[in-house]
Amino acid sequence: MSTFQYKTGLGNTAAYQVSGYPQVNNGTANQTINYDYVTSQVVISNVSGNNISASFDGSGYFTIPSQSISSFRIKCKQVDIGTSAPSAYSVCVALTTIDESELL
Repeated sequence: MSTFQYKTGLGNTAAYQVSGYPQVNNGTANQTINYDYVTSQVVISNVSGNNISASFDGSGYFTIPSQSISSFRIKCKQVDIGTSAPSAYSVCVALTTIDESELL
């Protein structure tokens, strides 16, 4: 007799409705951040005088102006931060309980 093993997936609404597990990364140079779980929200703070760019799972880039904060409600497993000059930034994500392997 087999036993059904329930596991959260991309279509599980409850995984996005509960508070996410926080993870914060700080940096000053180009950085690729990989997560073990799917994000539900990404907040990027650019505390430098230069613009930075952000990409999610390798898709198009968003420009984040200097001295600003941008928030994204997005499912992703990787955040790429690009800088043309050393720029201080912070990336804070809310992680779900959905394994990153669920995203293609």
